[in-house]
Amino acid sequence: MKKNINIIIMGPQGSGKGTQARMLAEKFEVQIFETGSVLREIAKQDTEVGKIVDNEINKKGGYASWDILKKVLNQKIGEFDKNKGIVFDGTPRRMEEIKYWENTLPTINRTFDYVFYVDISEEESVKRLSVRKQCRENKHLLIVGKDLKEKDTKCPICGSEVFRREDDTPEKILKRLEWNKELLSPVIKYYEGKNMLIKIDGEQSVEEVFGEIVGYIK
Repeated sequence: MKKNINIIIMGPQGSGKGTQARMLAEKFEVQIFETGSVLREIAKQDTEVGKIVDNEINKKGGYASWDILKKVLNQKIGEFDKNKGIVFDGTPRRMEEIKYWENTLPTINRTFDYVFYVDISEEESVKRLSVRKQCRENKHLLIVGKDLKEKDTKCPICGSEVFRREDDTPEKILKRLEWNKELLSPVIKYYEGKNMLIKIDGEQSVEEVFGEIVGYIK
């Protein structure tokens, strides 16, 4: 496998793409660029951009505008280790992002090598996200009824505070799924047209999904 392999991993909310991205990063010793995590950190900042992102993502349960996201991407691109590959989790999510990366990646001697789409049904998305919580310190994803009880306030792994994301209410989940479908459909068709899209059944176990993804990577 080449040293600076670059992988896109896409999918609807709750598909487990973030978990797969972390597992891929560990296995192949590459870095992760997770758009959602970066934007949520910005949303905590008491700045004009932070307030805009907080309103769009947390309050409305949607996505940051392309103008805002472009500023974030321009800032983060310079932080990549040029000697390591990247797993892109959450971008590109719209056609503007594809154009951005196709213009930007060649300037840092990169191209996208694999594009994975982890597919699950809308019903499964709502089911998974409705029981999902996270710890503040290490971002461990926890499932109510499996990893902890609804009333538990501490992460069973690291002991830090556990919380449910503001955008993980049923109403906001459905809204995000609809926006995701609207934005992502052209992206999926684009990569299908380039014979790059690899669809993965995301309703398998985490280990089965990972094994299938790894099987495609040479």
